[in-house]
Amino acid sequence: MVDVVFVYLTITIIFSILLIAMGLMGGLGGVFDIHLDLGGGGIDAGGVDVGGIGHDVATDSGQFSGSGISPLSLPILFVFGTFFGVFGTVLEVTQFLPPVGVPFAAAAFSALITGVVYQAMVYAFVKTQAKSEYALKDLVGSNGEVTIPFGPGGRGQVMVITDAAGRTLITAVSKESLGTGERVHITGVEGHSLVVEKV
Repeated sequence: MVDVVFVYLTITIIFSILLIAMGLMGGLGGVFDIHLDLGGGGIDAGGVDVGGIGHDVATDSGQFSGSGISPLSLPILFVFGTFFGVFGTVLEVTQFLPPVGVPFAAAAFSALITGVVYQAMVYAFVKTQAKSEYALKDLVGSNGEVTIPFGPGGRGQVMVITDAAGRTLITAVSKESLGTGERVHITGVEGHSLVVEKV
């Protein structure tokens, strides 16, 4: 028969190694953020550019909504697993509770400690988060890429990389027809849209 203390120690060791490895690889702030850009090139239908269909697929596991770290992210789960193993080991060795109560008490203590760690991480990330506000006029002179095609008099969308917000999708207008994937230069602002021209 397997010793219960050995099981809790194994849980502690495995989750500690995973947590340390994630910390060393720089994964404590995000959760395996993989972005795939599917689609792209336009479809040529007899000289008419119908545009491409692009989908930005993110696989942020545990991400509920908004910014910040999810309570079900890997770092938080690894912290819970580590403390569950620690508390389970301590409660089994000290025989403080009957064997049936140990997993429940270990889970409760672990949830409490994990909640404190989660709040500390959220606080730290909010404090260090970059300011994500920018003015459209500050983007004049920058370059971007068309994500939704448009023509004269119409509105489309361009992706601009900003220091404040990273990849940003913004409504744009132009005096010329622009297809998906074309590089553009931002020449001005018209209302809440950027004025762009082909590079």
